[in-house]
Amino acid sequence: MTDRDARATMKATRYLPVAILILLMIGMAAPTSALRIGGPEVVVPVIAHNPGLLGTEWRTDVWIVNPYGDVSDVTLTFYPTNASPVVFETAIGPYRGLFFDDIVLNTFKMEDTKGMLIVSAPGTRIEVRARIFNTGGGDGEFGQALFGLATGDLRRQSYVSGVSTIEGNRVSFGIANPTGNSFTVNLYVDDAQDNVSLHSETVTLEPHQVVQFSDVAARWRLPESSTIRIQVSSALNENLVYAYASVVRNDTGDASFLFGTSPNT
Repeated sequence: MTDRDARATMKATRYLPVAILILLMIGMAAPTSALRIGGPEVVVPVIAHNPGLLGTEWRTDVWIVNPYGDVSDVTLTFYPTNASPVVFETAIGPYRGLFFDDIVLNTFKMEDTKGMLIVSAPGTRIEVRARIFNTGGGDGEFGQALFGLATGDLRRQSYVSGVSTIEGNRVSFGIANPTGNSFTVNLYVDDAQDNVSLHSETVTLEPHQVVQFSDVAARWRLPESSTIRIQVSSALNENLVYAYASVVRNDTGDASFLFGTSPNT
């Protein structure tokens, strides 16, 4: 190595600590994990085994997944609209899943009812998904996926956007109260495209109650629009809500589930 080469090597080496520090800072700023959903307690706003409009028959399957290495007891508590709560207990192993076929009938031994499901697994963070589907037609099942949200991620506000009332879509809207509190919420309906107010009312929620409104386009005299927004809010932070909408096409029975988000605390 010549003297010139040696000087160049020393010069380059002098900047190595700075380069390493920059790389470390970039690594620290980057996300260290993928998106996590679920938690030690998860709310599914509504499950059902009951008849609906136009000859529909609604059923619900539920999946519970433990994507972590912990073993945990699992408690499923169903709050039917017309009866006392029902509890089912089991366990879930690490990296395992549980499946409940027609859960209202087969697990909770109930019919002609619907209500909220709360799944708790204090030893880990579970993810819960449900499918509500119609078996009443002659052309096979039509359903929609519902996503369980962790109680810790719910807020006193819930905004459901992109509700479509066009072409006679049947829209149901629900508000689930996963807490032991009784409280009122303010419900506002507007067209988000031009921010025109369409409806408002106050709704009272009892502990662990689901209040659901059927065919809200007719009920609230809403115009045909693809940009209907429904907002629910309570005055107190401890009053958590899970608002949702189900949009069902009249021509095919195809159903879409929309869950509320909270841009504020």
